[in-house]
Amino acid sequence: MEPRAGDTWPAGTQPEGLGRAGLMYLPAGMVIVFVLFWVLLGLGVFFVAMHGGPRGARETLHTDSKLGQRVVTVGIVLLLVFGLVVPALVLAFNGEHKASVAVGGLHLNGEQQKGRELFARSCAVCHTLAAVKSVGRTGPNLDVRVGGDIGGKTTAEHEALAKGLVLDAIEKGRARGLGQMPALLYQGKEAEEVADFVATVAGH
Repeated sequence: MEPRAGDTWPAGTQPEGLGRAGLMYLPAGMVIVFVLFWVLLGLGVFFVAMHGGPRGARETLHTDSKLGQRVVTVGIVLLLVFGLVVPALVLAFNGEHKASVAVGGLHLNGEQQKGRELFARSCAVCHTLAAVKSVGRTGPNLDVRVGGDIGGKTTAEHEALAKGLVLDAIEKGRARGLGQMPALLYQGKEAEEVADFVATVAGH
């Protein structure tokens, strides 16, 4: 079987965009903005220090011309805006990225993230699946049943077989394990999302 997502990558073959522990680096544009903010802030602190503190800096910047006053005002506003916007952008990006990261460094698409939510809502209580930290004992351990027992020569073939098994279980129900899994817990797109998620993460 070909290496599956989340496996250890040999030196020099790790996919572009992934950092340590499978985390993506911030976009270049955001890094530039972040660095620019701290450069401007550092220059401001240096200017104040070189003119004997805040009072000296104010006296140096003091000017009766409207243009000079506008320049000073714009500079202050820019520093405040950068100070608020840059951290907010970083937090928003990291939050979105964190939601897409699953166990083993796997990255989930939007449908798989939705499948994770649906699985946690209705399936985690009965099944063990490391990707959602569930340890249910009523139904089969999906890391073993879906992630380990199913073959496939390639990753794509394995995940297709695994998804088919999960979809069949959702549609028809199961009487295995210690209880009865009802049929049609999810239908249509939601069933597809759950099956796609489980097929992707089981065994990692």
